[in-house]
Amino acid sequence: METLRLCVFCSSSNHLPDTLRRDAEALADRMLEKRISLVYGGGSVGLMGVLADRILEGGGKVVGVIPEFLRTEELAHEGLTQRIVTGSMHERKMEMSRLSDAFAVLPGGFGTMDEFFEILTWKQLGLHSRPILVANTEGWFDPVLEFCRRALAFRTISETNLGLFEVVPTAPDVVDRLPRLPMRAAARRRGFRP
Repeated sequence: METLRLCVFCSSSNHLPDTLRRDAEALADRMLEKRISLVYGGGSVGLMGVLADRILEGGGKVVGVIPEFLRTEELAHEGLTQRIVTGSMHERKMEMSRLSDAFAVLPGGFGTMDEFFEILTWKQLGLHSRPILVANTEGWFDPVLEFCRRALAFRTISETNLGLFEVVPTAPDVVDRLPRLPMRAAARRRGFRP
């Protein structure tokens, strides 16, 4: 039976509170328990490294997708189940999407938000219909939710747009929500190309 693949977008910063690290480890533990494979940005640093290391230590599968210009000894994770090198950041996001059955967003910075908004926009445009879940650990996503409420008030987005993703309190809650959400492993084999 093919393993479910969860794409996780998250921080590459090493300067994070321990609570965020513990939350990422808890997500990894839940993924291992449910035998969910990780698809992520291929890095060895920040929450990316924490998540990949924990899953690999537990015997799980990790696919890293990293652009050539970031593939240095300091950034690229060397112990992955599979590493895919792309020519650009856009190709990286396309490949991560193609490989994945669902998407999770953990605390991060500009890069994480770029990935979130791009995969969300692709869903809004009907390019995919896979679940997008955001872990609102310690309220880090609250300002984005406030932006969404203001955008709704200004009618620049609709209630339907807000229904394209779900916010959960912590990272392990992402896995707990997956069984109740529609998805199939075949979703990533349909030749997704934005």
